[in-house]
Amino acid sequence: MGELQNFVRDDENDTLLFERLQEHVLEHYPNPDRVGCFDRATLITFVETPGRLDLEDPKYLHVFRCAECTRDLMELRRLREERIRQAATRSAQRTPRWWWYAGVAAAVTIVAVLVGVSRTHDRRQPVETAQAGVAVPVSVDLSSDGLARDGAKSDAPAPIPLPRRVIELRLVLPYYSPAGSYRVTVSRDQSESLIEASDSAQATVEGSHTELRVRLDLGHLTPGNHYLGTTRVGDGAPYYYPVVIR
Repeated sequence: MGELQNFVRDDENDTLLFERLQEHVLEHYPNPDRVGCFDRATLITFVETPGRLDLEDPKYLHVFRCAECTRDLMELRRLREERIRQAATRSAQRTPRWWWYAGVAAAVTIVAVLVGVSRTHDRRQPVETAQAGVAVPVSVDLSSDGLARDGAKSDAPAPIPLPRRVIELRLVLPYYSPAGSYRVTVSRDQSESLIEASDSAQATVEGSHTELRVRLDLGHLTPGNHYLGTTRVGDGAPYYYPVVIR
C-alpha cells in the first residue's frame, strides 16, 4: 500500500515508476550473452529521439526483459542529461559576458561622442580660449603726460587704447613718481565704486623713470571708454587716465 502511495505522488514524467522498473529488470533479467540486444545506434535513438521508433512494435519490449540493454539506456540517459547541463552552464556564462562586451561597447561609444563634442566645442571657440588663457604684453608710458605726483596738471591726455584681453601691463609712471606699492585699476568712471579690473605691484625707480608691471583681465569689459587709475598705497586718491577698450 505504501508503494502505491509513492507512485501516486510521482512526478509528471513518472520518474519513480521507471526507477523501480529499471531496478526490477536489472535484478530479474540478466542477459550476459546479449541475446536479442539492440545495437548502440538503436539504443541512442531510444534516448535522443524516441519518436523515430515505432514503439508499438513488440520487439522493443526486449528492453523490459534485458538487464544489459537497460543498463546501456541508463548510461546513455546520464550522458544526455550531463550534456544538457553543460550546455545550459555555457549559455549562462556567455550571457553575462555578452552583456559585459555590450556595456564596454556602449561606454566606448559614449566616450567617442563626448570627445567629438568637446573637439567641436574647442574648434568653435579658439579665440575665447586664447583670450582667457594667454596674456598680451602691453606697454603704457605716462612719463610725459603732465601728471606729476606733486599734483600739477596739464592738458588731458588722449585715451590710451587697451585690448579686450588679459594683459601684462608694463606701466611707466610720470616723472619723479616715488617707488613703493601701487594699485592699478580699470573702472567705468573716475571713482572706486565701479572698478572692473585691478592688480597691485611694487614700482621701482631707474633714474628719472618709475615703472611697475601688473596683470589685468580686461576680457569681460564692455568695449568703449574707461579710466586707468594709479594709486600709491598711503597717498590718497588715485590719478586717472582715460583709456578705450577695444
